[in-house]
Amino acid sequence: MTFAISIDIGGTNTKIGLVDQSGKIHDRRQFSTWEGNSKNAFFQNLFSNIDLIIPDGNSSNIKGIGVDAPSCIPNQGIIKAAANLPIKGEVQIVDLLAHNFKLPVFLCNDANAAALGEGKFGNAKGMKNFVVVTLGTGLGAGIIVNGKMLTGQSGLSGEMGHITAIRNGRQCGCGRKGCLETYISATGIKRNYLAQLAESNSETSLANLALNELTAKKIGMAAKKGDENAIKAFEHGAKIFGQHLADFVHLFEPEAIILAGGVAQVGELLFVPTINALFENLLPNYIDNVKVLPSALGENEAALLGASTLVFQDL
Repeated sequence: MTFAISIDIGGTNTKIGLVDQSGKIHDRRQFSTWEGNSKNAFFQNLFSNIDLIIPDGNSSNIKGIGVDAPSCIPNQGIIKAAANLPIKGEVQIVDLLAHNFKLPVFLCNDANAAALGEGKFGNAKGMKNFVVVTLGTGLGAGIIVNGKMLTGQSGLSGEMGHITAIRNGRQCGCGRKGCLETYISATGIKRNYLAQLAESNSETSLANLALNELTAKKIGMAAKKGDENAIKAFEHGAKIFGQHLADFVHLFEPEAIILAGGVAQVGELLFVPTINALFENLLPNYIDNVKVLPSALGENEAALLGASTLVFQDL
């Protein structure tokens, strides 16, 4: 049996999996991307966890390493100016991994990896035109057109999170203002919630939490229990999100839009207002031609499986 080492670098956690060609994950590791809060600490954690996942330290059955990351330029093998990572500046991640592990290394954007995973193993299986939107610490989109990944000139296409949603709006980690991910992502939901609290007199079940303890997941749990401020935090972000998904449909006419990542796990709280806003902003001819679906692969698997396909597709 042959394996790929899959690495999914996220703005909160980095996940590593030992994956076979059928998509079965035989072993997995996870660590906080920000543990140690430096580039050197990140790579020390990454290399040590890869060592742990290689069976008996023998890499003879491992055909390569597939890596997905935000803010990467695949055809140069680099991560550059990542807004949500402790990796600042420019890092030759492909060369670093290839030098340390003596294996072929393949790199792609994290949302593109999720699209590859969803197309091969998930709800987009058999589709030739679809978009996977990853809603995690940030927001990205993997776009498949006529069965092929839309990558752009250097692999940078799909940065949906940095579409300007609100002109001169919230400050984004990228340095610009009003980016979509400041309204709909894990960090965006938290910001929506805090803004809602500032304008509301109603009680909230999360009042006793310190600011650094407040997360989108906890806000989602509160919303499911009927917390009005938490519900409005999702509704506000979803309305803006649906409006911009309509732009995507008008441009690409996908068969489906698949929502993946931690924020999508709240289900109807996100899906219902997003779909309502999407359809309100679509031309009539598009309404019956597009579906909005959840990922079939779970919060932690779409990108991980997609990264493995980079290795096996090359073979």
